Amino acid sequence: MSLKLPVYSELVKAFYSNLEIHEGILMSEIYGIKMVIDQSLFYDLTKLPSEGVPFEGALIDDWKFNFSVHDARRLVCTNQADMTGRLLAGSLAFESRILHYLIVRILLPRSLNLAQVSEEDLIVMWAFHKGLQIDWAHLVRYRMHKAL
Repeated sequence: MSLKLPVYSELVKAFYSNLEIHEGILMSEIYGIKMVIDQSLFYDLTKLPSEGVPFEGALIDDWKFNFSVHDARRLVCTNQADMTGRLLAGSLAFESRILHYLIVRILLPRSLNLAQVSEEDLIVMWAFHKGLQIDWAHLVRYRMHKAL
């Protein structure tokens, strides 16, 4: 996949350097031009759904009674996987391995430890398998704020 339009990396850096988030509204200023991206504009730009639980990388109170690390590991791993040590992508079942790849490369990208399944990855995979809805717009805004 290649971009047809030029990408101005310095403007992207300036946008994130000046980014502030207040009550779900993204605000930045570049060369004296103020940009305000509220939730409706954010949805128009990204088409990310904003229904579901406002997930921020840790277990949500509503899910605590239904979630156990052992059950989540059993749900996503092969039968031969070690359920006590570090969870690596190689011990995931085929469908879960593809889902993990999508999580670490596209949905919640990171640059390190792509083969290791983090607690956040495990919770997201568990939510997918259980059919639970995540507010993706909130999660992306949260990750942008965290990246600051």
